[in-house]
Amino acid sequence: MLHGYFDLPTFYFFEEGNIWTGSLYTNFNYRITPKKSDEKKELKVDVWYGTKCFDITEELVAQFSEEYSAEGLEACIADLTKEFEHFKEIRKEKGF
Repeated sequence: MLHGYFDLPTFYFFEEGNIWTGSLYTNFNYRITPKKSDEKKELKVDVWYGTKCFDITEELVAQFSEEYSAEGLEACIADLTKEFEHFKEIRKEKGF
């Protein structure tokens, strides 16, 4: 489903333990991972710039987590949108 800038699956996708990755403008990358343990359930989001994949990226520019629910996914989208708006400002300054 399209949510502003981001085309993301529904919360059910994450309930099945799947990880979602994506990118915008080639250099803005994100990954949403469901984390479930006995003590805590959350959706963890990692953001990085560049053309490298998550496994070999050298620096994450943002990390955040939200509650493990459909509402938490909506909060992740809001957080990602803020990060992407920040990225667009940086992109103008640095020219990448």
